[in-house]
Amino acid sequence: MAHRSEDLRNIALIGHGHSGKTAIVDSLIRLTKSGPRAGAASDAPGGGSAEPEERERKHTLVSHLFRIPVGKVRVNVLDTPGHPDFVADALSSLQAVEVACLVLNAAAPISFHARRLWQRAGEMGLARAILVTHLDQDGTSFEQRIVELRALFGHAVAPVTYPEAPGHDFKAIRNVLTHHGPRADKYHEWIEEDEAEVDDTLLSHYLAQGHLEADEFEQNLGRAMARGKFVPVFAIAPTTGVGVDTFLTFVAEHFPSPVEFGPRGARELGRDVHSELVAPTTDGPFLAQVFKIAIDPYVGRVAWLRCLRGTLNAADPVVDVTTRKTHKLVHILDVDGKEAKEINQVNAGDVFGLSKLDDLQLGDTLAAETAQLELPRQVFPAPTYSRHVWPKSRGDEAKIGQALDKLCTEDPTLHHRRDKNSGELLVDGMSPLHLEVQFQRMQRRYRVGVEHGPPTIPYRETITAPSEGHHRHKKQTGGRGQFAEVSARLAPLAPGQGFVFVDAVVGGSVPRHFIPEVEKGARRFLAQGALAGFPVVDLQYELHEGKYHDVDSDQMSFQIAGERAFHDGYMRARPILLEPIMDVEIHVPERFTGDVAGNLSGMRGRLLGMEVEDGIQRIRAQVPLSTMLDYSTLLRSITAGEGSFAMKHAHYEAAPPHVVAEVSQRRKAALQSEQHA
Repeated sequence: MAHRSEDLRNIALIGHGHSGKTAIVDSLIRLTKSGPRAGAASDAPGGGSAEPEERERKHTLVSHLFRIPVGKVRVNVLDTPGHPDFVADALSSLQAVEVACLVLNAAAPISFHARRLWQRAGEMGLARAILVTHLDQDGTSFEQRIVELRALFGHAVAPVTYPEAPGHDFKAIRNVLTHHGPRADKYHEWIEEDEAEVDDTLLSHYLAQGHLEADEFEQNLGRAMARGKFVPVFAIAPTTGVGVDTFLTFVAEHFPSPVEFGPRGARELGRDVHSELVAPTTDGPFLAQVFKIAIDPYVGRVAWLRCLRGTLNAADPVVDVTTRKTHKLVHILDVDGKEAKEINQVNAGDVFGLSKLDDLQLGDTLAAETAQLELPRQVFPAPTYSRHVWPKSRGDEAKIGQALDKLCTEDPTLHHRRDKNSGELLVDGMSPLHLEVQFQRMQRRYRVGVEHGPPTIPYRETITAPSEGHHRHKKQTGGRGQFAEVSARLAPLAPGQGFVFVDAVVGGSVPRHFIPEVEKGARRFLAQGALAGFPVVDLQYELHEGKYHDVDSDQMSFQIAGERAFHDGYMRARPILLEPIMDVEIHVPERFTGDVAGNLSGMRGRLLGMEVEDGIQRIRAQVPLSTMLDYSTLLRSITAGEGSFAMKHAHYEAAPPHVVAEVSQRRKAALQSEQHA
């Protein structure tokens, strides 16, 4: 039987890698004896749900869903990746929950990645909580961490539990709600102050009495969390289980249910504003959103959804609002770790799986036919690292596209495309590690192996001065020969104007039917210029004179003459190599500003501006693309993994002479290699 909306608690564990998220899941499973590995410490993350790539790296790389029973309450826990390169699953999971639980390692600084996830959860209006782990290590201070958190995240942050003793002596927790321990009263007052801001009535009671009544305090903890007025902090040692039971009890009793959390925004079809409120009631028309796609070569495609409103029964037809396609459901799944069982019904607030619906995409909204609304889609960071890939064996050529399609369906930060200029198959991701994991998955799941290398930089060529070019094509081999003579003027154009062909022939020196052939020859030269073998842009080719022969002139002769006249004039027009320049925006902790800015200068970058907000430095610069190919790795090295960046094409600029020489040498060697292959 489906769980009531009031009895559901949906939480996502977010935070940096090695903070203890998966260890908390394992501890919850052992505590409630709810998982397939309950009763023993897990040697694989998440109760044995880990994929091979996760076991190899000891990192959660995709989100995992676990069901934790607490009496009549069901806690749906999403364990999300902590590595910044796999942030897509963490962001997607936030759409399925009411509470984002930030897990922090007390022995490490609060990472930039954790702060960004915290900020995104706040932007989405989610309730938030903080779980502090590794407090059993020497040198950790829970009180100092609380001071840091309140300075960083505001006075809403207040402990619900705290360690009885520091470091290796941490064997038990004190419970603030029961006034247990010497600091409990102070922390309790903090919580009351936050709770009092939930509404005017509660604030009046608090101001009149100086405190809240016990029942008022208990009843409004969830409301305070849902409205962002209270952020509970829990001290936890997941490997020993200390504090886990108190945390789970608080989740069941006080974390906001979907009903207490309240309605979410949606929009009517064809509108831009999400002004429609969707209340999590079971008696309204069905509405749900896809927040994860998982593809298994044996099980097939499974979409994970969050039910926002109504009840879904196995026989109900639903409409994909994005594609307007009606689906008849085949299997509704109750997903728990690696296990999935079929169920007949889902209520508002729950998360569930649907199989055998191959058209569903990440972010799609499913709705009842009679009430179609669209829910907002998550925004994901753009890929910042690209590789040129090709199959290891000829037999994989036909399969590589399908395999990449499936991987990109699961991960919105993974893209693949065919470069229109170089013809290379490019795969874009977040970093070398991100693509390495994806290539391993491709090999394991779909038996497709790939080789990869750096992509070809899309340089361009152009001219900087006017010139004239001339060529006489004459060939006699016995019988009918070949003849054409072309004179052309070349002139530079402003950036972005492309190629302009001008017919300035007078007196019929070139017959009208041969003029298009001259243009064809000129355009053939455009495709592969003479400076370094890259396309030529932004110039005018003016055909002003020529000669022909009544018998020997033909179409091919004028194409050859037009192309070679272009080449003749081009090398006298002071050609230059243009390199792509990127607009780059970098976010790093303020302490790394000098190192990052200095490094950009060494990459021939130009700083455009810097701004600081909440200790995070935003650096804007323009940098040549050729120096940005491995920047994700370089930035991570400079900032100890704390930096992130995004970039987009800005414009083309003339490359300096040393770059022209290097690129020309490499390009010509590559072209010669292709010709001999």
